[in-house]
Amino acid sequence: MPISALGLLFLAAILHASYHLFYKRSLDKQVFVWWLLLVTIVAYFPLFVARPLSLPPLGWACVLASGLAEAAYFVSMGKTYQTGDLSVAYPLARGSAPLFIVLWATLFLREQLTTLGLMGILLIAAGLYFINAPSSRDLWKPLLQLGNPVSRWALLTGFCISVYSTIDKVGTKHVPTFTYIYLVLLVAFLAFTPGILLSGKKASLATEWRVNKAGILISGVADLLTYYLVLLAMRVSYVSYVGSVREMSVVFGAFLGSILLREGHGRVRVLASVLVFLGILLIGVAG
Repeated sequence: MPISALGLLFLAAILHASYHLFYKRSLDKQVFVWWLLLVTIVAYFPLFVARPLSLPPLGWACVLASGLAEAAYFVSMGKTYQTGDLSVAYPLARGSAPLFIVLWATLFLREQLTTLGLMGILLIAAGLYFINAPSSRDLWKPLLQLGNPVSRWALLTGFCISVYSTIDKVGTKHVPTFTYIYLVLLVAFLAFTPGILLSGKKASLATEWRVNKAGILISGVADLLTYYLVLLAMRVSYVSYVGSVREMSVVFGAFLGSILLREGHGRVRVLASVLVFLGILLIGVAG
């Protein structure tokens, strides 16, 4: 992977981990995401209308498909958090996404990974799986509970991440990056909104804004910028590598959570972080 792509993903990971703290503190995570998307669309609208809008049919198809996959991701992620134990959900959601991406990229994009690059992806997936385990006794808990609803929602979340990431690799070849991101998030917002309005969350909208307005505003501005950096990296590297390395934000988020939110799991997180960064090193050198 080019050094430039690694640098872009490093910046994106720091941004994502920083504003994800506001998401963790939110009262209703799906409502928080709805506000975040709305702020993103409003904040970047002047830049969007200032650019020419001329997309080929394949570009429009990618925008629509990626936006719908993003909306499905937001729904499944919210269900994952609401359904049950995060020590089961989070490892499966984040650990499975890079593996799904490798499958789609190999089947549909004909990406040919090096042996060391593939080893790097597997190390990152393992680190993401371990990083939110409460203790060493819980390391295999997600795999032992694959039949539970929370596990199914978690795997669906990882699947959705892999689908929109793979589509984005194609879409950014046909649409300018900023225009593509803005339209994808607009489609996601429009598709996500009916579910919020019909699910009895109208009262939660006002409460979430009142309590977490500052976090919503910061997250809304940072969200598109983070996505933009990731897609710039994707233009010069395989989506298999980008989809794995971008998840270093989970490592940063775990450590920020330990420091600022007093979350525990110290020793397991150190081990998981070592695995992730070894994986990134392998991809950086051989990917």
